[in-house]
Amino acid sequence: MHKIIKFITCLYFILIWVNPSLAIINQLPHNETVEWPTNTWPENLIEIDDEEFSTIINYTFSDDSYDELGRTNALLIIQDGSIVYENYNSPISKDTKLVSYSMAKSYIGLLTGMMIDRGFIQSKDETNLLPSWDDNRKNISIGHMLNMQSGLDYVEEYDLGGRSDTLEMLFGQGRFDQAEFASSMKLKTPLPGMKYNYSTGETNIISQIIKTRLKAQGIEYLDFIKSNLIDKIGIKNSIFEFDNSGTFIGGSSIFANARDYARFGYLYLRDGLWDGERIVSKEWIDDTRIPAKNSYQMYSNQFWMPHPAFTRGLPKDTYYAVGFGGQYILIIPSKDMIVVRLGETYMEDDKVIENISEIISYFDNRI
Repeated sequence: MHKIIKFITCLYFILIWVNPSLAIINQLPHNETVEWPTNTWPENLIEIDDEEFSTIINYTFSDDSYDELGRTNALLIIQDGSIVYENYNSPISKDTKLVSYSMAKSYIGLLTGMMIDRGFIQSKDETNLLPSWDDNRKNISIGHMLNMQSGLDYVEEYDLGGRSDTLEMLFGQGRFDQAEFASSMKLKTPLPGMKYNYSTGETNIISQIIKTRLKAQGIEYLDFIKSNLIDKIGIKNSIFEFDNSGTFIGGSSIFANARDYARFGYLYLRDGLWDGERIVSKEWIDDTRIPAKNSYQMYSNQFWMPHPAFTRGLPKDTYYAVGFGGQYILIIPSKDMIVVRLGETYMEDDKVIENISEIISYFDNRI
C-alpha cells in the first residue's frame, strides 16, 4: 500500500509538471451579498488596529520611502468584491486618471482572448498574420507575440544614448503608425518561438491585427472596446489612446483611475464573468494563469507572475499587469483580492513588490 501511495503521489507531481493547469487553484465566484462594481465599488473598509501596519502605511506614503519605493500615488485593495483599503498621495485622488504604461499590454491580452472567443482570430497558433511578412516572419503566431517570442529584432531600451526601438516607436518616426514600425523589423532568431524578448512593439502589432480583423467584420476598434468592455464592466473613467493609423496603442497607453484598473483585474479574478454575463472565456483566463514555455515561468498572455523560486513575498498564485514607473494590478485568488498600486518609481531594484507583499500580509486568505 505504501508503494501505491508513493506511486500516485509521484504521478500527481509528474502530471503537474507536464500540465501546469492541474496546479491552478479555483478562483472564487462573486460574493452575491454585495453589488457588482459596475457603477461604483461597494466599500467595506477594514480598520487594522496594528502599530506595525500603520508604520508600513505611513512609510509607504512618505518622502522617507522614495529611495526604495519612489512616490506611491495610489494604493487600492479589493477583497470579497468590496474596497477594503484605499489611500492616495495628494494631489492624487480616487478620480485622478494615471497612465498605465505597460499595464495596457494586459488589456491587449484580454482583447485577444475576446477575438478568439468570437472566431475573429482562429487561435494562438494562427500564423501568416501580415502580408508584409513573406519571409520566415510568416511563421510568427499570435501566441509568439502574446508571450514575447516573435524573434523580431526589436530593442526594448529606454536609454537615449543607444538604440531604443521603443522610444523611436513612441516618440520618433514610428509614432504615427506604431505597429507598422514594429512589424518592419526583421527576425533576429532563425525562427520565432526560440527566445523570450520583451517587446512593446509586438503588443502593438497584435493591436493592429485586432483592428484589421474587426474592420473586416465592419466593426470600428473603439466601438468594439466600448460595447464589449467599457460599458460592460463600467470602466468609464478610462481613456484608450490611439495612434494616427487608428490602432489602440496597446503597448503602453491607457489613462484611468485606480478604481477602473481594479475593475479590469476583477474581471480576471471572476474568471471572465461580470454580473452574470460572459465577457471572455474561462479557458482564456485559465490559459493566462499558466506560464508560457520559454518565459522563465514568469509570463503568459501579456501578464506576469512571480517566479516560483523568487516570489518577493507575493502569494504563489498571484498574476499581474505591470507598467513602467511602478504601476501594478495584482490578482491574488488565494486572498480573493485585487491590489492596484500606481506611482512614480524610476530606480532599479526597487522594493515595491516587497512593500505590497508586506501590506497584504495583514489581510487573511480566502482559499
